[in-house]
Amino acid sequence: MKTVILPKEYNYDFKLPYTDLTKSYIKRMRSKGFKIRLRGSGERAKWSLKETNGRSARIFDSHIPLKYASWVRLYISKGTLKVSL
Repeated sequence: MKTVILPKEYNYDFKLPYTDLTKSYIKRMRSKGFKIRLRGSGERAKWSLKETNGRSARIFDSHIPLKYASWVRLYISKGTLKVSL
C-alpha cells in the first residue's frame, strides 16, 4: 500500500488508497479514541458528469463522496482517551 505523508503545511495528516485495509485501519483508530474525518479524492469530473447526467463537471470540487473515492484524506485528532482499569 502506498502511503503519502505530507509536511504540516497541508491540513490533512495522511492520504491513503481507499481500500478495505484502510477502512479497517480507520475503524481501529476510532475504537482507540481518535477522531477521524475523511474526505474522498479521485476522479471528480467523471463522477460529477455521471451524477448530473452530463450537465456539470464541477459539483465535486472540494472532495468526492466516499463511494466514488479512490483515495481518502484523513484528518486525525485525539479525542477522549478510552482507558480500561
